[in-house]
Amino acid sequence: MIDIETAFIQKTELLCKGLYLDSELIPQYKEQGIEIDFGRKGGAGPSGGRYFLLEDELTLVNVALWNNSTKTSLFLKENNKGYFEIINEKNKRRFGKLKLIQNPQFYNPEFKTSDGIPMKKIALVHGIDCLASTIYQKCVYWACGEACTFCGIEVSLQNDATTEEKNADQMSEVINAAKKEGRCAHMTLTSGTDETIDKGANRYVELLKGIKINHPNLPIHIQIEALEDLEYINKLKEAGADTIGIHIEVLGEKLREEITPGKFSISYNLFEKNWRHAIDVFGKNQVSSYILTGFGESKVDFLNDVEKIISIGVIPYITPVRSIPGKKDLPTTNFHDLVDIYRESAVLMKQYGVNPLENKAGCVKCGGCSAIKEAFKAS
Repeated sequence: MIDIETAFIQKTELLCKGLYLDSELIPQYKEQGIEIDFGRKGGAGPSGGRYFLLEDELTLVNVALWNNSTKTSLFLKENNKGYFEIINEKNKRRFGKLKLIQNPQFYNPEFKTSDGIPMKKIALVHGIDCLASTIYQKCVYWACGEACTFCGIEVSLQNDATTEEKNADQMSEVINAAKKEGRCAHMTLTSGTDETIDKGANRYVELLKGIKINHPNLPIHIQIEALEDLEYINKLKEAGADTIGIHIEVLGEKLREEITPGKFSISYNLFEKNWRHAIDVFGKNQVSSYILTGFGESKVDFLNDVEKIISIGVIPYITPVRSIPGKKDLPTTNFHDLVDIYRESAVLMKQYGVNPLENKAGCVKCGGCSAIKEAFKAS
């Protein structure tokens, strides 16, 4: 059995490097009743991966799966008694073993909403029991040619993997199906940015109210960019959101302009105003910000910027940037640098009294795409 320090290190390495999946092994897995492929091909967050548990059966990780053996030194081998053996082909040593989290049954084609939409197109399970959905699959920045370079939100539409917009009735039906399988203890809702003054907040409000009528006790996390009118944050809480992510995504003004050209028009000061107000509204440890690393930024500068965010009371959900299949390859994150970043961030969180383990719903609670919680536990 591995300890938390080992789990933290292994998870960080897997997040950075991913796994090579030999396509010739896929039929062998299927013969054993194990469905495994190269993951989803779009979406707004880390894509192209599958969820696994480490050997401790506690630590969750979303791992990129590559069909190109030059992408990573970590190779997925045969499944033995429910665990995949992972070998480091570079040094020919055993890395560890992983247990695949199987897809839920409602992904099967026969599971449809009452209006005939396959349930898999409405919401997906992230990790073990976090149901997640992009409620509006378009973004104003894509429309004007200023999309974030790491984002594949509209790729999902192009691949016919989802629908443009979801409603509360559809969502409630999928929640029911997921709950029957024990796959929905909390929920993440995200969205592309609308061209309206509310940037999609009103769309969330309508959907949240509808879901909460049917599922009043389901903790829900929503994600939105910084708003000019802070009153919308109050409305989101009143409608039923339990936690909120106000995502700056890239730190450092030069990199922000390069990587997130559309969102760069939003000043850092506005993000700070939103974070502070959201903490007042949602409470301590219920406000987070997705932060990507791996763009060649200075580690010192990155950590200085992270400290500013933590000092406000925001949980930094730090994750390595990941390429999206079919789009231009993005940089890979240095594994050793990310270990240092996680360790320093964990120390800072404890110093400022920020605790990611107390978050109620969403990405931080799920934890599959970042090792920030493991670093916090190990520090």
